[in-house]
Amino acid sequence: MINTRDRDEILISTVIKLIKRKAIPNLKNMIAKTHSADIARWFPHLRPEEQTLLFDLLIKEERMGEALSEMNSEDRNFFIETTEPAALADVLHSMPADDVSDILADLPDEQQEELLKLIKGKASEDLEQLLQYEEKTAGYIMTPNFFAVPEETTAAAATEQIRELVDVEMVFYVYVIDEENRLKGVISLRQLVATRPNTPLKDLMTTRVYAVYTHTLQEEVARVVARYNLLAVPVLDDADHLAGIVTIDDVVDVIREENTEDMLKMAGTGDVDIASRSVVRNTRARLPWLLASFAGGLVAVYVIGIFEGQLTQLAPLAAFIPIIMGMGGNIGTQSSTIIVRGLAIGEVDLTEVWKVLWREFATGAALGGIYGILLGAFGKLRFWTVEVGGQQFVWKFPLVVALSICINMILAATVGTIVPMFFQRIRVDPAIATGPFVTTAIDILGILSYFMIAKSLLF
Repeated sequence: MINTRDRDEILISTVIKLIKRKAIPNLKNMIAKTHSADIARWFPHLRPEEQTLLFDLLIKEERMGEALSEMNSEDRNFFIETTEPAALADVLHSMPADDVSDILADLPDEQQEELLKLIKGKASEDLEQLLQYEEKTAGYIMTPNFFAVPEETTAAAATEQIRELVDVEMVFYVYVIDEENRLKGVISLRQLVATRPNTPLKDLMTTRVYAVYTHTLQEEVARVVARYNLLAVPVLDDADHLAGIVTIDDVVDVIREENTEDMLKMAGTGDVDIASRSVVRNTRARLPWLLASFAGGLVAVYVIGIFEGQLTQLAPLAAFIPIIMGMGGNIGTQSSTIIVRGLAIGEVDLTEVWKVLWREFATGAALGGIYGILLGAFGKLRFWTVEVGGQQFVWKFPLVVALSICINMILAATVGTIVPMFFQRIRVDPAIATGPFVTTAIDILGILSYFMIAKSLLF
């Protein structure tokens, strides 16, 4: 069996060849047999004119809407920019409302209004409703098309209504509402088909419903779905009316988006689009973040300059700077990554700051002790004796490097823990506290502690 990566390469290679030969019938056949997610992966490998040809073909085959939902932002924007408004509106009309609102939100207001007028009907009303909510909230990512029935509906009647559904994206659960559209309970499809036809849903439904509100952040929505193993979660407005649902496919997208965002911030690349092929855009996104590392490096240079005399008298001190700074940066990144992820999934509680801090401090001390012994032993073997000002030291130099790496790793683990938790406390995304900020602070503290220990024991 061919794995997914090899299959993608074969498909992309075949598509490129068919486009170059203008083999339209063969391309149509491939489109008909290929999943929309795989079709979306073709575009980054095509030239603009080849993408345009494929766009036109997908529109004719009525597959453009499916592919557009799966595309990366750069290829999607290219399609929007090169497609006539009327044709674009037809494509958007065939897509789920929550996917369309995500696309429209990135467009200028004038273009939004133009497309909404062209889409018309209930789809346009649904879109206008979704666009009113803030980005990255449950209201923004929910679909307003769901299946809900009154309490008095029987199991047989509900089953018959499901058979007639057309506009509902996915039916995982049957939601039971009262006369004022307030959510009263929920029934799984399995429960529905396994019960007697004349049973009223109010006698069958589960009244303990896990729901979120339109203003709930999408990260919290994903957390609720993951914690309670749901396939969809109902979304209520401020009056507790059922406004929509967030389905599992949207939750998967949220998890992927949030993880990507956190990783990019922790790496110090900001909100750069990883699908972007623009060198200028990528450079502009990374430049401000790297400025923090650059500034921290200048401070470290200044600190080393202060102790230039010690380095002149004892050159072996310079040999251990990279490993002491590097090990501190590594454990600091590990600690901050653990804390940021724990905060994101709710496993780290700000009410237990001292408990978390003690755990990372103790871990840093244990690791620092182990690597301190190893580095001290290496320092002793490499530099059996060192001489400063005519005085020879047999054990003090190994002790300096051992203490330095131990203390630096303790400081790094502590800083990597405190900074993300501080940012979370002041309601700033803790992911931005990692990367250049944490590692730069650790480098400065590490080099400073190293030379201070050396000065006190050797000079």
